Amino acid sequence: MVGKSIILGGGLAGLSLASFLDGESIVLEKEEKIGGLSRSFVLDGIVCDIGPHIIFSKNQKILDLHTTIVNTNRLRRSNKIFYKRRYVKYPFENDLSKLPVEDRDYCLREFVSNPYEDYSPQNMLQFFLATFGEGITHCYLQPYNNKIWKYDASCMDTQMVERIPKPPKEDVIASANGVETEGYKHQLYFHYPEENGFQALVDAYAQKAKGNADIHVGVDITKITSSNGAWHVQTDKGEFLGERLFSCMPLQELAAYIPFPEEPARALSALKYNSIHIVALHVKKDTLGDNFAVYYPDSSVLFHRLSKLNFLGSHYCHKDGSSTLLAEVTFRPNSYLESLSVHEIEKKVVDNLAEQGIIEASDVVSIKTVTEKYAYVIYDLDHRKNVDTVLKYLKSVGVECVGRFAEFEYLNTDAVVEHAMKAAFN
Repeated sequence: MVGKSIILGGGLAGLSLASFLDGESIVLEKEEKIGGLSRSFVLDGIVCDIGPHIIFSKNQKILDLHTTIVNTNRLRRSNKIFYKRRYVKYPFENDLSKLPVEDRDYCLREFVSNPYEDYSPQNMLQFFLATFGEGITHCYLQPYNNKIWKYDASCMDTQMVERIPKPPKEDVIASANGVETEGYKHQLYFHYPEENGFQALVDAYAQKAKGNADIHVGVDITKITSSNGAWHVQTDKGEFLGERLFSCMPLQELAAYIPFPEEPARALSALKYNSIHIVALHVKKDTLGDNFAVYYPDSSVLFHRLSKLNFLGSHYCHKDGSSTLLAEVTFRPNSYLESLSVHEIEKKVVDNLAEQGIIEASDVVSIKTVTEKYAYVIYDLDHRKNVDTVLKYLKSVGVECVGRFAEFEYLNTDAVVEHAMKAAFN
């Protein structure tokens, strides 16, 4: 089969790219279901995400597109941090009055009189200290980030955090005195599909692409070569030819088909990432109230974030008043956590929820775990240098990379689509 462009990967990057390209394209997806990291699954009739994801963007063009191609609910953010059995409004520095008095005073004092604020940060930990002071860093930011990345913040660069604004001093002082303030106001509202989870957006892009794209699922690639200005992709479903080759698959997987010279191969092997278990629970009752996401900096709790899907709208609620919760557990490949069975992970999650007073273990109706190998890009101190080396080589041989793990950047879903749009119109 011949197409103008061949797209490797049928996740959000590949499908949005196919919808934007001018001309025919062929999308090849290894799994039987499209969506990649943006796909959804079902537990007891409720659609759950590998995330969950939200529809939000500073790019009004992208936001307008996403809220046009799917019907959405517009929701006001209600996220909390569970700190020493207290619910603290997110972001942490805007609700200091909820902390124990000693911690409140520690965080406020070190923020107002911060000996680190004039330094130029060289890593994530230094950025937190310079921007928020020792108290907020040590109470929340450092333990939470070490937990989610499974990598020490002192060994990560500032790419992930340099866009975080320094909170106004008057807001932090007011929050310590019990006056509610709002941080990250641009994120105060978000959208979410009325039904069918984030998969609804994935499916909408697939539908949008159908006029010009052939989408194939369950495809195993066996070989990729180029000759006479054309790319040849051999698969168990036949051979596909195209003038352009877009990779929307993880760089580590692409390397099985594209030969890498020594230096790009070394850089590729040094790239670091986390995998994730999404543990979905149907429970009779919980204590989360009308909150969407709750963050857990406590190292004794296995998961770093807990989401309550009831918050997202009527299609995400059981009629009997029960709840669907998603617990997220990151782990490094070849780590101790990876060695634990799904049953052990699920038991630990349930035990933690019960220990924290969120649920009664006996109230769990059903549980399901979905594991994703490629979840979070880790911005270690050599990330930028290594990624640039790999992508420069792939560009030199004519491979165009689009997507979180294809570009090896921590791109939110709106940025993924933004990059796809840019690639399509180049």
